[in-house]
Amino acid sequence: MVTIHKQLVSQSIINKVTSGTGNGRKWITIHETDNDRATANADAHGRLQAGGNSRSASWHYTVDDKEAVQSFNHNIRCWAAGDGMGNGNYNSIHVEICVNEDGNYKKAVKNAAELVKKIMKDENIPLANVVQHNHWSGKNCPSKMRSGKWGYTWTQFKDMLKDDITTVSKPVSKPSTSNNEEYYKKGTGLYRIKKGCNAYDGVVFDKSKKVQALNVNEKYTIVDIVKVGNAYRLKTKSGLFITAKKEFVEKV
Repeated sequence: MVTIHKQLVSQSIINKVTSGTGNGRKWITIHETDNDRATANADAHGRLQAGGNSRSASWHYTVDDKEAVQSFNHNIRCWAAGDGMGNGNYNSIHVEICVNEDGNYKKAVKNAAELVKKIMKDENIPLANVVQHNHWSGKNCPSKMRSGKWGYTWTQFKDMLKDDITTVSKPVSKPSTSNNEEYYKKGTGLYRIKKGCNAYDGVVFDKSKKVQALNVNEKYTIVDIVKVGNAYRLKTKSGLFITAKKEFVEKV
């Protein structure tokens, strides 16, 4: 799996170059940076977004031959599709593939496929809803992939996304015999994810509030613990909420 480096932008930049929260997360849109300058890799584009892009544009991930850099959480409506308030900008997660001359484009495409498969699984997005930037605005993007002259065609890329795609049935939870679930009820500080779970924009955990999936061994600074009915939520430093169940998290 490609390494994902989180370099999330500040709230002031979110306010400047996005339509804020509310992304429906029904689509994944594939782009290419069209910047073939040496060193124009994922890290450089991540820093560009973190520092405040001079253009009125934004996207969630940039991928090169070494890593993927995440600049925005999935719930943010980025300006990348060129379709105004359409599904491209309002209901899609955007992935830019680097084409820098000192990078390995074919490896970057493979890394992008790994990232997209993860997003598809995390957000339950079907293969049919992985589309080109061209789908929304008619722009010739991703241009190298569309031309088919740089190692991969669009069809080959979509075929790469079919590998290992399976439908996993959710386990049936046993009824609780006690309201005293195994939750952390107090204790701020650093917590580690011990079992895959999700972060939410609020204490009510439903799909409309889901921001993104959290991976095992990721660590988050918790600033508060909130009781919700018989359950407890951990409030992160960034204001998101995750479960306080000891099955999923542990205090470091």
